Amino acid sequence: MSSPYTAKEVLHKRDRALSARTIPVAVHAKDRHMNSMVWLPPAAHWKNLRKVSATHMFTAQRLDASRALRRKKVQELLDYVLESCSKGQAVNIGQAVFTTSLNLISNTFFSIDLSHHHSEFSQSFSDITRGVLEEAGRPNFADYFTILRVIDPQGCQKRLKNYYEMLFHIFDGIINKRTQSSDVSYMSTTASRDFLDSLLDLAKDYNSEFSMLDLKHMLLVSTFSA
Repeated sequence: MSSPYTAKEVLHKRDRALSARTIPVAVHAKDRHMNSMVWLPPAAHWKNLRKVSATHMFTAQRLDASRALRRKKVQELLDYVLESCSKGQAVNIGQAVFTTSLNLISNTFFSIDLSHHHSEFSQSFSDITRGVLEEAGRPNFADYFTILRVIDPQGCQKRLKNYYEMLFHIFDGIINKRTQSSDVSYMSTTASRDFLDSLLDLAKDYNSEFSMLDLKHMLLVSTFSA
């Protein structure tokens, strides 16, 4: 088993097949396994999405530019806690931190707050993201018995599809509002351009291999950082 021939077969000829992860059947909802950088094999499409992330999301310039934003959102969290304490109100720390993280990510990508500490949207969004993670990680008979994949006896894929559609509905609203915006000065100012602007430019470029579907699936990945 430790012969040079075996090592060549494992590490060179069949490296992708042996290193590929098992994709849960539930993740096939909305063709997530074919469009997400998380589940794609390390082929051309995956490399293209990885390049987009490295070039437009994790650049040193963009991370440095968000430093003031991070401080602002932490200060808003502290102000909310102090305000609640002064009124004698209990504070759900977990929910407050989630709201802060969600707004930090949404401001980095969309330049808007998706939620507020006094709104119920943050709880709804938290329930959706938690539901996605639970369904994707839930033990599923269809993962072990191929014949059950079409039936989806436990309904994991169906529920996960519903969660994805909820998130895509939110993203579609943000994208449509951005693309229909008549504020030319905002769209043309380099300093104000955010991650969504960069991805929309890529998706509109006919020579680019990046599509609107790729854009929404990349935004979907970003939501689980909250």
